[in-house]
Amino acid sequence: MGKDFLFSSQVSFIHSPKVENYCKDIPFDPPERYPELRFIPRINKDSRVYEIVRELLKALSLDKENMGTPIWDPFKDIVKPGNTVLIKPNLVTHRHYLGKDALYSAVSHGSIIRPIIDYVFLALEGKGSIIIADNPVESTDFESLMEFTGIRTMVEELSKREYCDLEVLDLRPRVLKEAEDGKFYYELQKSDPLGYATINLGKDSLFAEFDQDNSVHYYTLADHTVDHLNPRYEGESSTDKYHNSLAHEYIVSKSVLDADVIINIAKMKTHCKAGVTLALKNMIGMVYEKECMPHHRPGLPPKGDSFPHYPPVHYVASRKLYKRLRENIQIHRVPGFRSFRNLLQKKEILIGQHIEHGNWKGNDTIWRTILDLNRIAIYADKNGIMQDTPQRKYFALIDGIIAQEGEGPMGGEPVASSIVFGGFNPVITDALAIKSMGLDHNLIKTVSEAWKIKKWEFLPENGFDPSFPDMEVPKFNFKMPKGWN
Repeated sequence: MGKDFLFSSQVSFIHSPKVENYCKDIPFDPPERYPELRFIPRINKDSRVYEIVRELLKALSLDKENMGTPIWDPFKDIVKPGNTVLIKPNLVTHRHYLGKDALYSAVSHGSIIRPIIDYVFLALEGKGSIIIADNPVESTDFESLMEFTGIRTMVEELSKREYCDLEVLDLRPRVLKEAEDGKFYYELQKSDPLGYATINLGKDSLFAEFDQDNSVHYYTLADHTVDHLNPRYEGESSTDKYHNSLAHEYIVSKSVLDADVIINIAKMKTHCKAGVTLALKNMIGMVYEKECMPHHRPGLPPKGDSFPHYPPVHYVASRKLYKRLRENIQIHRVPGFRSFRNLLQKKEILIGQHIEHGNWKGNDTIWRTILDLNRIAIYADKNGIMQDTPQRKYFALIDGIIAQEGEGPMGGEPVASSIVFGGFNPVITDALAIKSMGLDHNLIKTVSEAWKIKKWEFLPENGFDPSFPDMEVPKFNFKMPKGWN
């Protein structure tokens, strides 16, 4: 694959204030009969999200010469018959403390995935496969999430219509579950049918600049060997075995590497650690083993980046009390405890979110993980070997129909933005969305640091202006997480 698409500055958006909600009628058929989609047997006039995605593909001038005709095929230059196309949505969690309506701001809904499926199917000409896959947080009830988003039923209905090979994958190797007595345990599950690959970026990792200091540790909340409730804890971690002076390894799902094309369907959200979670951050879900992803480093700057200052003693004590309540009280012996515990969880989000665990603008770790993984997504071959040229085509769609601000990515508040962005380069597409969010791109290191990468790079040699001075976009005033103010 050449660099034409990756290095393309082709990016656009559609803002349609009348589109404020997602379609609920599965399988989310289009609102009218389009000449190029003759294979779709019925329409759904309420499916305005479908229309906004189609308008985005037109705004990008895809297959411009055939636009408006029965042979319009917008993905024909990146999707070829026989390809395997991986659609990577954001399926992070099945719940939101504000309720189901707020969950629309956190995850990708089936109605925004459906038009992408149709246009990929059109380009495949019936030959190839489409995989919808993600690796949610370990406690996510995947089937509840499938029911909420309508994705599973949508796939089943489309399969009855003889679409090409179409499936949904939960890429997690294990799931955190709760027993009747309130205790939590891990359950292994069938995840990626192709398994995983270990990819060592070594001295080319963006973490390599720390290799001279053997006392550096890397933390992620998925690592339960670390005492995350003790702010002064700076011991070794499970993540250290993947990232050290000898190696920088990521354990990646092979279904991602096996894909010929990645279509990244991200959400438009703020993020407590990275500032925003858009197309670049969404690729975190390609990882098979979450412990291999550094999220922050223990301690204070300059060596660590967990906090700007240590949290107060009373805050730490309240968190430890909450943990003991969860672990030691037998739910079946205490009537109403589940409701009490849920109240505690809401309270923890509402008055919690103290600046800890890298949840602030001084986080100098997570952006490195994000950019390392995006380099792997583009440049690693099917065997997990990094190559000098891009190995798969890529397209990003950022969904801001219902976005999220504040304590994102899972505890923020919904924003009805009614906007979608699209492009072939994740850095450029993210930068446009950041401008629309009303944020300073210089604060978002996944964008501000990306142009410095010289190997397995993202940007053309002449660069680009992330402020987009010649492009007018709707400006929203997104509230940032507490640690970013």
